[in-house]
Amino acid sequence: MNRRAILTGFSALLTCASHAAAEEFTIVLTGDTGFSRNHSPVHPKGVLKYGKRPPFRAALSGVAGDINGDLNFTNIETVVTDRNGLKRDFKGQRGPFNFRTHPNGITALTDAGFNVFSLANNHAMDYGPAGLRETLKHISTVPKSKLLAAAGLGLNSSEAGKPHVMNVRGADVAFSALGIVTNNLGRHRAGKNKPGQMAYRFDDDFRDVLARLTATPADYRMLSVHYGVEGQVRTDRRQVKDWRKIAVLDKGVDLVIGHHAHVVRAVERAGDSVIFYGLGNFIHHGTANMTAKGICKDYGLMARVHLKRQADGKLAARAVEVMPVTNTHIAVKRLPAAKARQRVHALNHLARKLPKGGDGVEGMRFTPQSDGRGLYCFKGAAEDGGKIGKLCSGWTPAPSIPANIRGRIASSCRS
Repeated sequence: MNRRAILTGFSALLTCASHAAAEEFTIVLTGDTGFSRNHSPVHPKGVLKYGKRPPFRAALSGVAGDINGDLNFTNIETVVTDRNGLKRDFKGQRGPFNFRTHPNGITALTDAGFNVFSLANNHAMDYGPAGLRETLKHISTVPKSKLLAAAGLGLNSSEAGKPHVMNVRGADVAFSALGIVTNNLGRHRAGKNKPGQMAYRFDDDFRDVLARLTATPADYRMLSVHYGVEGQVRTDRRQVKDWRKIAVLDKGVDLVIGHHAHVVRAVERAGDSVIFYGLGNFIHHGTANMTAKGICKDYGLMARVHLKRQADGKLAARAVEVMPVTNTHIAVKRLPAAKARQRVHALNHLARKLPKGGDGVEGMRFTPQSDGRGLYCFKGAAEDGGKIGKLCSGWTPAPSIPANIRGRIASSCRS
């Protein structure tokens, strides 16, 4: 065989390998994130807490190996600025929480692998329009090779509600974000000629974001929603009604990513779509130490959604992993396996308590794994081949909650 034939054959093999690799995709999800205490000064080296100032990257080192998706999402629940002279917005509250994070914290996140941000939440406007402009300025300096999308905030409603399309190894993934604004303050909403965020509890904003996202040609669509009563693990009627509708009836959104309540809520399958009603905290120095809150409320959730390309070229979820995490108020890390498995059972309990849905709607119940993960596999995933087939090989549906923790879970998950 001559040299040209060898090179041609080698090139063909590479092309086939690349095509095969692009048949599977993984999305990693995390909840609320911010390197900030309440109205505390920002510092380039880290956050001062408990008399120490560890570097930003130290807060992430405990889960560094788990930030391993093609897309890695988190909710940036803070203004991003290197200025300590910004005027805080009291948001109509007597004792507001105002969060700001040094840009080096964002660098630590993107260096760790995070490449998809939601910027729409009730702390995006903590320092008014000046703080918003600071956030947009610093986010815009992150190399596009590291940050593929940052949605939900803008100098006007057109910018804030814009869907971001990310090309990931040949697949187009569309992403939008919106969230509540404190006390429904109109001044925090983006307008035609006004900076702000897209606000979930304003129907016009919700319809606009949803319409633009679902009209965007894509192989997969993701929507981030910052909403929910803080500290409450049960979903509310609005959340269930809205999120099921966009996933099941309209069939326009494939993945709904919920956060805000600071506790973990149930995960649901709605046809081929997946709904996370609440991921809880990821790493946020301004939030409480949750470790003594009880088995249903003392952890945050990381998740992996595994997608496979279908015959029509679209992507569909085939398996979901959940990983309970702790120490979210200072330096996030995975829970020890035995404790993590208990939290997986707590998550399954919440899934059982979801309101009944129509055909194809069911609370996801995860099978605890030896290392503390929970695993859910869609029908036939074990025959998918590749990474998904291997992950789901031998998978069985979730077992009953062990009798020795059933009472603790029921008590902790009451509200």
